[in-house]
Amino acid sequence: MDATKDRSKQADAYTESQGGWNPHLFAVLLLTAAYIFPGLVGHDPWKQDEAYSFGVIYNIYLTGDPIVPTLAADPFMEKPPAYYITAAGMLHLLDGLLPLHDAARLTTAIYVGLAFLFTALLTRAVWGRGYGALGVLLLMSSLGLLQHVHYIITDTALTAGMSIGFFGLLRARESAGWGGLWLGTGAGLAFMSKGLLGPGILGASALFLPLLFRSWRSLGYLQALAVALAASLPWLLIWPVSLYLRDPDLFTLWFWDNNFGRYLGFVALGPPAKDLFWLRTLPWVTFPLLPLAIWTLWRRRADAFANDGVRLLLLVSLVGWGILFNAHTARDLYAMPLLAPLAILAAGAVTRLPQWAIRGTYWLSLTLFGLVAVALWILWISLQVEGQPPQLPQLERHLTTDFEPTWRTGAFLFAVALQLGWFWMLGRFRPPKESALILWPAGLILTWGLVATLHLPWLDRSKSYRSVFTELAHALPSEYSCIADLKSMRLRESERGMLHYVAGITTSHAERPEDTDCDLILVEARIRAHGTDVELGPGWQRVWEGQRPGDQRDLFILFRRLDSKG
Repeated sequence: MDATKDRSKQADAYTESQGGWNPHLFAVLLLTAAYIFPGLVGHDPWKQDEAYSFGVIYNIYLTGDPIVPTLAADPFMEKPPAYYITAAGMLHLLDGLLPLHDAARLTTAIYVGLAFLFTALLTRAVWGRGYGALGVLLLMSSLGLLQHVHYIITDTALTAGMSIGFFGLLRARESAGWGGLWLGTGAGLAFMSKGLLGPGILGASALFLPLLFRSWRSLGYLQALAVALAASLPWLLIWPVSLYLRDPDLFTLWFWDNNFGRYLGFVALGPPAKDLFWLRTLPWVTFPLLPLAIWTLWRRRADAFANDGVRLLLLVSLVGWGILFNAHTARDLYAMPLLAPLAILAAGAVTRLPQWAIRGTYWLSLTLFGLVAVALWILWISLQVEGQPPQLPQLERHLTTDFEPTWRTGAFLFAVALQLGWFWMLGRFRPPKESALILWPAGLILTWGLVATLHLPWLDRSKSYRSVFTELAHALPSEYSCIADLKSMRLRESERGMLHYVAGITTSHAERPEDTDCDLILVEARIRAHGTDVELGPGWQRVWEGQRPGDQRDLFILFRRLDSKG
């Protein structure tokens, strides 16, 4: 028993180290950079979220109009434009230095960096000096975060806004000015990123806090809420009022259909939550944060529930997950803003794990990520030497037949650096040190880094629309009036955004072929539903068809009116 107490004291001494050269903190900073940046540049917007998000950004960049988000030629009222406006600014700032889509993706790095910063600040505010790095490390350990924080998606801005708002809620007890400013700014950014979800969670939590906990029942807290309201008003009013003045119908479409209608399900928007979605998704999307958060509440039960920060984190988690569980629509990326509270809770006792858990995590990380790294290197070497991967059936449908691997020195050197860094950490952070737990996030970073460097061209070839839409542009007749699509086989949002960006093509919409005056019709046939022998009837000739490389589900088909020129 005494030995356990001594080890806990040593763990706390590690987390509370102050000043000077801290190799653990230095490793965390390197891991954070290695986590955020690989995969942000060097590839086209990928289906599905990146493609339509960049389509909106591209229109703001071209038109300079941030009031009505537009996808191709159509208003896109699904989300407010904070992320889109930021990204359009990045396009102007980096024009000529990077491809437009790469410049837009760097916006994600800004918002992810903000989320990490305020996660560190809130972790320190909850548990004390030295814990901030642990909170960030644990957040990077989450399986539910890694993929999405490298995409052009508004959820990264929402996550940043929520992290800022959580920090403001805790600071509101001590400083009405700063706490209110951070709370209002975070709620405003969350609102302008994805609508009412973020402010709803923050607002409900802000109201419940004084009802449940005495430490929030003060005049200072009321003053902080007043400051928060004032700080949030520019975010909450400027764009919505401008949109209403521009087009009341579009305002109603955004405010009513895309907020309440999507959540309650009376408008068919977004994938429906079915088959106990969150019960199936929650265990993996929150791993390993949820088990570690429960461990903290048990291990530190004597003081955790008296900690105002812990109370806040538990409340926002209960409110947030309660809202998600009752929503009509569900996707795993919706959990992103709620991972930081779990990571911060987990930080409180992660250094007090028993030795068997520390050793088990170390050896699991070494074995699992070591084998994955070996497989990724073997696959890359096979592609470079043989021009094709090992003959595995699982790879046949993913590797396109016309893919030609190329040597990329920069990507190779970065991958080697990641691998050597991982080997160094294997020796530097070993049991019985609690810092051996760093091998889990390091392994995730190594895996993603190898994929995002060695195998990025392969992935880009299979997930990009560039080749098929470039081919379509070359197949267009020299003269035509316009291109239409049909309601029954209409281009999806992702395809419309990329068709505009890659080929400069926008389509008008028609119910039936006879309802359009255009002399070209482009359809997207779902092969399972429509087959491949799609015809539009007399008067229309099929002149081109194409697919994304490796795609066996969708077929793009171009038809020309027989009496048209070209």
